[in-house]
Amino acid sequence: MNSKWPKVMLMSGLTSAWLLYDMATATETPRQAVAVLQYGLLACALIGLIGSVVMAASDSGQGDSR
Repeated sequence: MNSKWPKVMLMSGLTSAWLLYDMATATETPRQAVAVLQYGLLACALIGLIGSVVMAASDSGQGDSR
């Protein structure tokens, strides 16, 4: 599996974990704009993670047809 999808999985997974940790360990409630931005970034990172897993699975399922 020599494609970009494992790198995308790693980056989006680390980003998701960092955002979840940051939100879970916050000592004070962020302003509404910051909270919306954090949840938006988390949603994008999770969508990227799910998409890269699906693309990597579909690439490995095709075999070496090229």
